[in-house]
Amino acid sequence: MSADSVPKARLRLLLMGNLDPFLTTGARLAAFRELGIEAEGLDLRPFSEPESPWMRRLTHFTLRTPAVYAFNRALIERFERFRPDILWLEKPTFVFPSTLRRLRRAPGVRFVYHNTDDWHAEDRLHALHWRYLLRGLRHFDLYVLSNAHNVREFREAGLEPVHHMELAANPALRDPGPLADGERRRLGGPVGFIGHWEPVTEQLLAQVARAGIPVKIYGGSWEDAEPNGPLREGIQHHPVWGDEYARAICSFDVNVGIVSKWNRNHTASRTFQIPALGAFLLHERNELVTGYFREGVEAEFFGSAEELVEKCRHYLAHPEERRRVAEAGRRRCVESGYFEVDRVREVLPRLAEILRAR
Repeated sequence: MSADSVPKARLRLLLMGNLDPFLTTGARLAAFRELGIEAEGLDLRPFSEPESPWMRRLTHFTLRTPAVYAFNRALIERFERFRPDILWLEKPTFVFPSTLRRLRRAPGVRFVYHNTDDWHAEDRLHALHWRYLLRGLRHFDLYVLSNAHNVREFREAGLEPVHHMELAANPALRDPGPLADGERRRLGGPVGFIGHWEPVTEQLLAQVARAGIPVKIYGGSWEDAEPNGPLREGIQHHPVWGDEYARAICSFDVNVGIVSKWNRNHTASRTFQIPALGAFLLHERNELVTGYFREGVEAEFFGSAEELVEKCRHYLAHPEERRRVAEAGRRRCVESGYFEVDRVREVLPRLAEILRAR
């Protein structure tokens, strides 16, 4: 069935998640609307991001603060007012199982679970924060996952049907165009990485720095890196967001793509965002990403710290070759449909299938 066969004019979809337009959930809501779906959003941010840091942590781990109860009331109220055909819940850690059971009593509504994170992530407090989500998993009619390991594991656990929705570039992050030299020096450099700290990530980037290649890093938790290590001058200790994020990507000569080992990822949104912005991508090699981009033509790949250093040196010394690869990567993103609207278009036939089963 093609996406065009979905009865869009009659489809009402309520999507819950963090609706920041620069994040994937906000981009998906915009994509549904672009494709003609009557979509309404319930933003988690007012409930999950209290001003006080200690209250934020208390909310995150106990899931029993007034904000969590207020969120569940808001979800019920919005559901009953909007009367959706599809309730699409993104990483529903704040949703009480009792709320799901109440909403499930509404006749004909189909429930979709979406998550980009690993349900078996290696995090000491993962099970604590995910306890309601894990208890409510069997209440859904469709499971939409970006983690390839989870696709297999959900099927093995009897949680079906499952749809693999790959990560994507967000069109809200626009190509900034030519940047002034001062802006490029402030934000970028020869080699850059944007993403959170993990031990393996630090080890790989440290090898580049030890080789005498300047590395600049943006992202969370980098205070956990070796304080006197080779990356100490490159760690910025603050994130880049929105338009500045796009400018930072375009300010690096080489953007290193390292995926989360804790989350067992093959890709990240940056896997597609970097080439979509016309920037050069040097990504960890794996069986999925090498199918998305042709090696040495549309992106470059590495399989070891030694290969990472070697390819950084090569492409820094060959700017014209780097430019050709970056331009081909951008074309591939457009021609193969690596944007959020393309991923949403692919899932529409699955929504039609579960609606027909009502």
